[in-house]
Order: sequence, then structure tokens, then C-alpha cells
Amino acid sequence: MAIFVYFNKSVFQPAVIKKIVPVLTPSASSTPKATPKPMTFAEMNTLYGPCVHLPVLMYHHIQSEDAAKADKQTGLTTYTDFFQKQMQYLKDKGYNIASMNDLVNFFDSGTPVPSKSVLLTFDDGYEDFYTDAYPVLQSLGYKATMFVPTGLMDNPDYLTWDQISAMNGPVLFANHTWSHKNVGVSVSTMQYEISTADTQLANHGLGSPKVFAYPYGLHTTQSEQYLASLGYQAAFTENSGSILCKGQRFALPRIRIGSTSLSSYGF
Repeated sequence: MAIFVYFNKSVFQPAVIKKIVPVLTPSASSTPKATPKPMTFAEMNTLYGPCVHLPVLMYHHIQSEDAAKADKQTGLTTYTDFFQKQMQYLKDKGYNIASMNDLVNFFDSGTPVPSKSVLLTFDDGYEDFYTDAYPVLQSLGYKATMFVPTGLMDNPDYLTWDQISAMNGPVLFANHTWSHKNVGVSVSTMQYEISTADTQLANHGLGSPKVFAYPYGLHTTQSEQYLASLGYQAAFTENSGSILCKGQRFALPRIRIGSTSLSSYGF
């Protein structure tokens, strides 16, 4: 006798596996934190003053777009045609081009900085400053500060000491270490980098007033103290801002400028 066994299909349907997503309870460490509100001028003046509203424009390479692309330097370049328009914009809008002496005199003597002023700074001592930027500055009678890593001068693509000598006066040449090392290295290396550049600038009759720009923007308590011990009067980071305070004179902000209109930066 044949025996037939019937199976209920529903019993043997493949199980549907559901992914179980655990519900996590946020811990205190994962709770989003509010972005600190920038301090007002009045607040900074109370904490670090006296302060002055003085935008410090920061540039590196000034060269044509073609040259920047060919050398893969677009990230550090303001194209020459944009730079020329930016400088003319400052003139057309009635901006004063302050000098480092204006800032130092404000910090040390309380001498007011002319209203609606900006400072022009350049880092690294590239040769295109001489070929592309300086003629524009010269045509408008603008002062500027060039922070140079002195040990790199007279090398390919950098300024020569003869070029530096020819621009001295309208351009203040200032300390940017000897070989462009950041100051977060050992204390002895940091001191060597700063002091060697200090000596080389002095030997060429340069570097007064004594101001400094930190390579890559990094600064430390030790470097600030060492600069003060050498008689430096101000030092600049790459932190963004336009309020300069005496109590922060060794950690001053700047505004990095690219190939765009200065109006986009609020000027």
C-alpha cells in the first residue's frame, strides 16, 4: 500500500531574516557641541587689548595661471591678473596700506593706525614676487612685508639677495625661519632656525622692525617666548581673522587671499 505524505508548504517557506539595528543611546561624548561664537571686538579688546581692526592679507606665489598649473602650485598661487585687480580695488575703495611700523607703534605707544587700513604680507620669498607682484606694488606706491626663509634665498625659484636688496625699503624683509621648518620641532632646532635667519637678515641690513611669520602657521609657547627674548615685536599665524590685539602680538591672524575678488572677503 502506497503511503502519501503531504507537506504544508507554509511550514517550509524560507525564513525572512530581518536585520536588527540596535538603538543606541547617545553618550555624553557623542553629543554634538555648539560651535563657539566668535568674540566681538569689544570682548577681545577687554581680554587682549588694546586691539585694532586691521586685516592682514596673506599671499604666497603671484604668477600666471599657466605657470601655476605647469608647476602644480595653484593651491598657493594668486594669479597675477587677479592680484593686480585686487590691489587696484584697494586703491579705488580708499584703503590705506599700513606698514609694520604702524602696527608696532600701535602696540607699543598707542599710536592710532590710520582708519580703513590693511597690511600686505607675502610668505616664502618666491622669485615671482620680484617679477609679478613687486611691479604692481611699485606702480601703486604700496608697502609690503615679505617673510623669507633665509637659507632658501639664492636657490632656483627663490629670490636672490640682490633682488631683495633692490626692493628693500618699500618692502620689509622679515624672518620666516632659516629653512622653513615649523616651530614644533625640538626647542634647539626651533631656536637655530629663528636665530640663524635673524642673523642673516641683520647681516644684510634687513629685518627692522623685527616681525615673524610661523611656517605652516604652527606656533608654540616656546617659540613665542624665544621670539620675545630676541626682541621681536609681532608674529603672525595662518589663523583667519582681522582683529589684532597687543595681548596676542605673537599669535596674530591673517586672511589668506586667492584668485578672486576682494569683495568676496568683505572688503
